Amino acid sequence: MVKDYLTLKEALGIGDGSVVALVGGGGKTSTLCRLCEESSRDGWRVLATTTARMKLEELVDMREVLLWDEMDTTGRTWKEYRSRSTVETDWIDEVLTGTRDDHRTPATFLGRSVMRDKLVGLPVEHLGELLSRLTWDLVVVEADGSRGRSIKGHRLGEPVLPLCASHCVIVLGADGLDTPVNDDHCHRPEVIVDLLGIAWGHPITPRHFVDLLMHPRGLLSKIPGDMHVVVYVNKVPIGREHDSANQLAREILDRCSQRIPRVAVGDNRQGGIVEVFTADKPPSR
Repeated sequence: MVKDYLTLKEALGIGDGSVVALVGGGGKTSTLCRLCEESSRDGWRVLATTTARMKLEELVDMREVLLWDEMDTTGRTWKEYRSRSTVETDWIDEVLTGTRDDHRTPATFLGRSVMRDKLVGLPVEHLGELLSRLTWDLVVVEADGSRGRSIKGHRLGEPVLPLCASHCVIVLGADGLDTPVNDDHCHRPEVIVDLLGIAWGHPITPRHFVDLLMHPRGLLSKIPGDMHVVVYVNKVPIGREHDSANQLAREILDRCSQRIPRVAVGDNRQGGIVEVFTADKPPSR
């Protein structure tokens, strides 16, 4: 296993023109925001969206939050969420084509509607056609929900992956490793218990997590084969030893390197560089 230190964008292998889907738990939204910030510092134009639901308070740093008119399935009609009294709409066209000169905050966010304190995501069946008409350097999609838990069991129909995605990043929080399978630490713990055949309250070891990924009904089986897949272990500050995260990286690269050739380990709250683990030998294609 080989280790390197990179920015998060570099660690995840994300290049210009990528469409990145974030799934799992333990920091998807903070990962989305961090990718937006890093990419905007490099001069990239960044579009963010979701196929699930996000809290409105999590979008406070987005440059614009635009809502799709649900009556318009072509995605050509938009309204601005924060100032609904807007009369002129030329600036919306400038936002959607990436030509507006505005560097206040990292990204433009596209949503579908607002429900109480949450923004409802775009319908996945229209997302690919919509993105094909827009020009952006990077698109980041939160494609899963976990209710703030660090590890998730995926039931039928989850995650809601856009088929136009070039990359799928599986996020998990290191604080969920070696903790009991229950509602406090996991989202859909009953799915984890069912797939792994372990008892309620049994600790989830790194080996268990990889077993969950590789199960015939596990997360890897739900990700199309043409997407690049990487695991990002969040909540591990650089400079602090975390045996479980290192063991997880080793387990993944030993057992899944044909499908997951790299594992990134870092902490979105700390920021800075990210540890990247790759197999000693690159996977054959």
